[in-house]
Amino acid sequence: MDIISLLLTILGIIVAVIFGYLQVVVPFIKGEVRFSKHFPFVESAEAAAVAKPHRRRKKKRKRFLIPGLAIGILIIIFVLVRFLVFQAKAIERVPIAVINFTNRTGDSQFDYLCEAIPNLLITNLEQSKHLSVMTWERMHDLLDALGKEDVELIDEHLGFELCRTDGIEAIVLGSFTKAGNVVVTEAKVLDVATKKLIKTTSSKGEGVASILKMQIDELSKEISRGVGLSERKVEATKLQITEVTTASMDAYNYFLRGREEYEKFYYDDARQFLEKAIELDATFASAYLYLADVYRSLHDYKAHDKTLEKAKALSEKATEKERLYIEAEYAISIEDDPEERFRILTQLATKYPKEKRAHQYLGWYYYNKDLFYRALEEFNTALELDPNYGEALNGLAYTYAEMGDYAQAIEYFKRYASVSPGDANPFDSMGDLYFRMGQLDEALAQYKEAIFVKPGFLYTSRNIAYIYALKEDYAEAMKWMDYGISKAQSSGIKAGDYWYKAFYSYFLGNFDQALNILDTAEYLMEPIEYESGISSVDGLRSLVYRDMKEYELSQNYSKDWYAYALDSPFYTTMTVDYNFDLGLKELKQENINSARARLATIKSYLPDVEPGYKDLALFLHDLLYAEVLLAQDSLEKAIAVFEKTAKLEVDRPLYYFPGIHNIYNKNIVARVYKKKGDVDRAILEYEKLTNPDPNKRGRLLIHPLWRYELAKLYEEKVLTAKAIEQYEKFLDIWKDVDTDRPEKIDARKRLAKLKAG
Repeated sequence: MDIISLLLTILGIIVAVIFGYLQVVVPFIKGEVRFSKHFPFVESAEAAAVAKPHRRRKKKRKRFLIPGLAIGILIIIFVLVRFLVFQAKAIERVPIAVINFTNRTGDSQFDYLCEAIPNLLITNLEQSKHLSVMTWERMHDLLDALGKEDVELIDEHLGFELCRTDGIEAIVLGSFTKAGNVVVTEAKVLDVATKKLIKTTSSKGEGVASILKMQIDELSKEISRGVGLSERKVEATKLQITEVTTASMDAYNYFLRGREEYEKFYYDDARQFLEKAIELDATFASAYLYLADVYRSLHDYKAHDKTLEKAKALSEKATEKERLYIEAEYAISIEDDPEERFRILTQLATKYPKEKRAHQYLGWYYYNKDLFYRALEEFNTALELDPNYGEALNGLAYTYAEMGDYAQAIEYFKRYASVSPGDANPFDSMGDLYFRMGQLDEALAQYKEAIFVKPGFLYTSRNIAYIYALKEDYAEAMKWMDYGISKAQSSGIKAGDYWYKAFYSYFLGNFDQALNILDTAEYLMEPIEYESGISSVDGLRSLVYRDMKEYELSQNYSKDWYAYALDSPFYTTMTVDYNFDLGLKELKQENINSARARLATIKSYLPDVEPGYKDLALFLHDLLYAEVLLAQDSLEKAIAVFEKTAKLEVDRPLYYFPGIHNIYNKNIVARVYKKKGDVDRAILEYEKLTNPDPNKRGRLLIHPLWRYELAKLYEEKVLTAKAIEQYEKFLDIWKDVDTDRPEKIDARKRLAKLKAG
C-alpha cells in the first residue's frame, strides 16, 4: 500500500467513526435509540417503549454499555491503523545500486564480466519486494544526463554521484579474480550518505560458469542482509539467478550485446547475437522476447510467432518485469488484443515507475489512437526518467509533427540526433520530417546520411527511391530499389523491396516485368508466413491484370487480396477499397448498374472506417461516383462530385504501401472536360497533374500516361512544341516498356509526324 492509499484509508475510517458516533452512539447515550433484533438493529426509544415498556429499567445500564462499545470500536480502529502503517512500512523498499565490477584477473578476455556481473546482480536483487534496484539502463541514463555518456566503466567516485542523484541509499561495488580455474568474486556494500562500509562478502567457484551457477545467488543474499533485510525476508525471496535468466555466462553476454543492437534499430546485428544466446541456452526467456521483436521488425512473422510462443511458455523463467513485457507482446501479437496489452503496460508502468520503456510503449499506443496529448504525456514521463532517451525524443518529434507543430518536431529530432551520435535512425527520422514539410532535397540528404551511417538501414532506400520517382528520375529510383534489395537485413524486408520494384515497373507500364518481380517477392514471403505482404502481392497483381484487361484473373487476385481483410485491423478500409476496385472493373466492362450498387456498399461502411483512413475512404467513394457519372454522361455532376471530395496527398513517407495514393485515376476531371469537348480546360487539369513542383501536386507521382494524354491535347490545339516536349518525355520514361503497348506505338508515330512537319 502506498502512502496516498494509506492516508485515504485512515481518513475514511475517521469519517466513518465520527459519522457513526454522531448518528448512533450519542443518541444511545441520550436514550433516544435502542438495540433491535431487526435490521438496522436500532430503533427509536419511543417505539421501543410502546413495544416493550419494561426495558426502561435498563436505561442506566445501557448508558454505561454504549460508551464501552464506542471505546472498543476505537481500540479496533487504532489496531487497524497501526497494522496499516506497519504494513506500509514493512513493504518500503530499500533503494540500492550495483556498479561496474573491476577485472583483477589481468586478462582482458574477461572484461565483459565487468558489466555482466552487476547486470546479473541487478536482475537477481530485483526479485525482492523489499529492494528498489537501480537498473543498468537507468544508471546509464543518469550518466547521459550528467554529460558522461562516453564513460565505459563506472568507478566508485562516479557511482556515489549517480546514487546521490537518484536518491539511492546503498551502493554495491566489487571485483573478480582468477587463480587457476578458481574464480573469486568480491562485493562491498557501502552507505551512500556516509560512504561507510556496511558489508563485505565474497564467493568463489570453479570456472566462470560458477558465477551464474552459485556466486550471484550467494552474493545477492549477503548484499540483502547487508542493507538490513531480516533473515526471514532474505529467505522468502527466491534469489536464484539461473531461474530467471540463463545458466550460461556466454549466452548472457550475447544477450547483452543483442539488446544493445536492438535498441539502436540494428535488427540484423541484434538477431545474430540473440540467436547465438538461445543457441547456447534454449530456455532463456528474455532472449526469446527480444528476438521475437527483432523477427517482427524484420517481417519474419513465422519466426516471430514461434519465438514469442516460446517466450510465453518460458515466462516463469523470467523476472516479473520481463514476464509482464512478454505477456504484453503476446497479447498484441498472438491474441490480437491491443487493449489487454495496454492494460499490462499500464500495470507495468505503475509497478515499476522508473521503467521508461513502458512509458515509451504507452506513448506509441496513444499516438496510434490519435490521442496526441496523452502520447506527449507518456513520452515526457519517459524523458523525465532519462533526459537523453532517444526513443522518447523520437516519439515526441513524430507526435508534434502529427499535430502540425514542425518547429517543436525539429527541435526534438535535433536533440535525438545529439544524444545518439553515430546512429542512423535520427537521420532517417529527420528525413521523414523534411519530407512531410515538403523540403524534399533536405529529406533526401538526411536519408542518404542514414544510409552512410548504416548501409541498408531499414526502409530508407525506399524513401530515397520515392523522392527520385517524384522527380521522374525512374532510373535512379530503380537503382535505389536494387540497392535496398542487395542490403536487406532479412528475407521479409527484401521481399518488401521487391514489391516496391514491382510497383514502379507496373506504374511505368512494364507489366510482364512487374508480374515476374511479384513472383520473386511471394517466393520470399511464403516461408516466413508474411501474410500481409502476400496479400499486397495479390493486390498489385490484380491491378496489373486489370490494366491488361484480363478481368477474370484480376478478380481472382482481388478476392485473394481481400481474404486477408478478415484478419486485418483495417477490415473496413480494405472492404471499401475492395468494392471500389470491383466497381472500376465493372465500369470497364460497361456494367454501370453493378458499379452503382458498389457505391451504396461503400457508403454503408464509411462511418466505421478506421482512424487515419477516413479521407481515403471518402475519396474512393466520390471517385467511383464520378466515374459512374462520367460513364452515364452526367459530366457536370461528375466534376462537381470529384472537386468537392477530400484531396489525397502524400504527407509522410510511405514505408509499407507507396502506391496506395498513386494507383487511382485522379485525371477524372481532365477526362470529363475532354469528353465535353473543352480541350482548354482538359489541358489545364493535366498541367496541374504534371506540375514540376511535387508539393503543388501533393507529392504524388506523375503517371506517364498523363503526359501522353496532354501531348495529344496540345497536338489538337496545334501547340506543336509543347506536344513534342510531352511526347519525348513520355517516350523517355517508357523506353523500357513492353514494345507492344499501343500508347507507346502511337506516341512514336505522332512524334515522328510532328517532327517531320
